[in-house]
Amino acid sequence: MRVGVVLGTGHGEKGTTGMVVDALIVRMRERVEIEVDVICTDDLVLGPSCPACLACMTAGEQACPNADNASPARELMDAADLVIFATAVHSFTLSATMKRFVDHFAYLIHRPRYFGTPAILVSTAAGAGHDAALGYLTTAIRRWGFHTAGQLGVNGPGLAKAPYRAKVDRALDELAATAVRAVHDGGEPAPTTSDLIGFRVARLLVESGRSDGPVDAAYWDERGWFEADWFTGAKVGRVRNAVAALVERRIRTGIENGSAKPYTG
Repeated sequence: MRVGVVLGTGHGEKGTTGMVVDALIVRMRERVEIEVDVICTDDLVLGPSCPACLACMTAGEQACPNADNASPARELMDAADLVIFATAVHSFTLSATMKRFVDHFAYLIHRPRYFGTPAILVSTAAGAGHDAALGYLTTAIRRWGFHTAGQLGVNGPGLAKAPYRAKVDRALDELAATAVRAVHDGGEPAPTTSDLIGFRVARLLVESGRSDGPVDAAYWDERGWFEADWFTGAKVGRVRNAVAALVERRIRTGIENGSAKPYTG
């Protein structure tokens, strides 16, 4: 089994997040032989933020000014049977370095490729914020094709307390078993209603952007996605699909008529 690790923390493998991931890897190795590739997002040198030039979507990912620097992470994800995305929690959400990483792969929302590859999500914090950080990552990587097999949020200072550490150890044991099982069992889970809505919204975006750049549309044309209900052959529930179709029609009508409302909370 080949495992890729994307470590979104400025402290690298020596920090709390890295140590929790290492403890998970140790437990996975007790169950199966694995190769591990690790990328620390700070080492990718992606600049202070994504330039938001949209070149990755209109001209292809190679047109990104940071394409060469981002390529090691792309190669890691391409080669992995399972990817562990790990982030420190900063100000109640994921770290800036992990957000920068996600932003640089925004084209994968338009051209997803990792269907059938499970992901494990890990966060560490001094306080709260696991729900926001892990929730965001779950949504983001699902748009890239990954499906989250398991997740764990750990309180860093709490690890010094024996009762809490024992609970974390048990959670890591369970998560390691879940990760190995996810790869062994294989397959792609049936899409949720949210997944199906995401598919249809992505299709709208690609359709509307066809004249701006052919890359996204060509990718969808090659895979027959414009005529499909979902990206893969996974079973699509009829009720869920009907709900997604209704949402799509409302969004499409709002766009065409200019009647879409701004978000006000």
